[in-house]
Amino acid sequence: MMKASRSSLTTAIAVLSLLAVPILLGLDASAKDDKSPGSLTALEILKKSDDLHFGYQDSQLKIKTIVKDKDGKKSELKYNVWEKGEKRLIVMDEPPDVAGMAVLSKDEDTIYVYEPEFNKVRRIASHAKKQTMFGMDYTSDETATKHLHKSYTPKIKSETSEKAVLTLEQKSGKDKAWPKLEVTIEKNNHWAATKILFMDKNGKKKKPEVRPKIKQLGGRYLATVMTMTDHGKKHSTTLLVKSAKYDKGLSDKMFTKRYLIREE
Repeated sequence: MMKASRSSLTTAIAVLSLLAVPILLGLDASAKDDKSPGSLTALEILKKSDDLHFGYQDSQLKIKTIVKDKDGKKSELKYNVWEKGEKRLIVMDEPPDVAGMAVLSKDEDTIYVYEPEFNKVRRIASHAKKQTMFGMDYTSDETATKHLHKSYTPKIKSETSEKAVLTLEQKSGKDKAWPKLEVTIEKNNHWAATKILFMDKNGKKKKPEVRPKIKQLGGRYLATVMTMTDHGKKHSTTLLVKSAKYDKGLSDKMFTKRYLIREE
């Protein structure tokens, strides 16, 4: 048997060590960086963003809202939001004239409003989902829609290693308040959707929502500041997330009409 020289053994060990690095790091040596243009499809990019914003079992948020009218006058609302799966419950705290009012979204097509003054629950008609609520610039449909990739088909409009701009068109059978969207996703900012343009069926831009602050709250990254502006009405709404909790095992009973009219 030929005896290997010390130098040949050293070379062989070095080569094997280099080949082992991707395996030890859990990497595929041939895999592309998913931030490089063209490495992901539009759907994959959108799903990454959806996972950031809604990749949890349930959540509890406290939100303060500042509404600014065309004359610059500001008003405030405070409310709590509970979410589980596709379900969402919003209960108003302030001001006193709306305290106790609630909006329950069973899914994006089934939305109920609870009016404590009458202790009654009514279902929002399809056309009413496109109307704003509580004097804000957000519609019931916009608050009920969570995972965009389930309602829209995305295409890449432009892309760099830092961000991707997607155009979204509602899927067949969907009746969204806005048939088309343009979404800017920042790859280096946890794949956050930092700007959404809401458009009509002709692609005319109607309302922008910007999300300038993505930070960690409650152990997850999320948009803690969001501003929706209606330039036509010269009106804007800013949402400030004050606290967030995730995966606390919320009961399904919270997301029922019976829960809305429970006795205090």
